[in-house]
Amino acid sequence: FCVRNSDFTWDVSKAMQPARLKSGLDPKKYYNILHVPNALYPEQIKFENEKDLEKNSLVFMGTLGKENGPDLAIQAMSNVKKRFPDARLHIIGGGREEELSSLAIKNKVEKNVVFHGFISDRTEVSKATRKYMIGLAPYINKKGSARLYGDATKIRAYTAAGLPVITTSVPPLGREIVEASAGVIVKDDSEALSDAIIKILSNPVLYKTLRNGAIKFAKENTWENVFDKAFLEMHSNE
Repeated sequence: FCVRNSDFTWDVSKAMQPARLKSGLDPKKYYNILHVPNALYPEQIKFENEKDLEKNSLVFMGTLGKENGPDLAIQAMSNVKKRFPDARLHIIGGGREEELSSLAIKNKVEKNVVFHGFISDRTEVSKATRKYMIGLAPYINKKGSARLYGDATKIRAYTAAGLPVITTSVPPLGREIVEASAGVIVKDDSEALSDAIIKILSNPVLYKTLRNGAIKFAKENTWENVFDKAFLEMHSNE
C-alpha cells in the first residue's frame, strides 16, 4: 500500500524492493524507492589505537537469538583457541546467557568466552566494543528470516568502532561491507567462521586493510549524510 501510494518510500535495505516484486508487486509500474539505511551518531564513531586493542579478541554484540548466530560464534572458538589459546569472545547482549554458557562448557571454551550481559546505553556499548579486534555477525540463513531484507545495525556499530566484520550472506549490508574492504562473508557454520577468524588474526596486513576499510565506511555513515542524500534525491525527483 505504501509503495503504491506514497510519493517516496525509504527502504533501509536494497533487498526490500526486489522482495516486494517477487511477492507480487506489479513490476511494470514505477515506484520511487530510495535506499535510506540506518546510520550512526558522531559519539558512536570513535576508534582506539590499534596497539591498545585487546589481543586476539572478538565480540558478538546484540540480541542472543539463535538466528543471530551466537551459538556459531561460541562453537567456532574450539578451533580458534587451538591456534590462539589466549583468544577471547566477548558477548554483549541478553536473552540466553545460561544456555550459551552451557554451550561454551560443552565445547570446552568456557575460559575463552566472556559474557557481559545486556548494556542499555548506546554510548557505553560503543565504548566497550571499540577495544576489541573483530566483530562477529554470523546470521543463520533461515528461509523467511527478516534479516534477509533488513539492515544489520550491529555491523554498522562494529565499523563505527573500527572493527573488521565477519558475517554471512544473510544481511544485505554484508555485501556493502565486502565492497568497502571492511569485512568478509562466510558460510553460516562454525568451521567457516573459525577459519575466517584465524585467517584475519594471523595476517596483520589483511587485518590492517579491513580495519582501515571499516573506519572509512563508518566515517561516512552518519545520520546527517544519510538524510542529506535522501532529501537531495527526493528534491531532484520532484
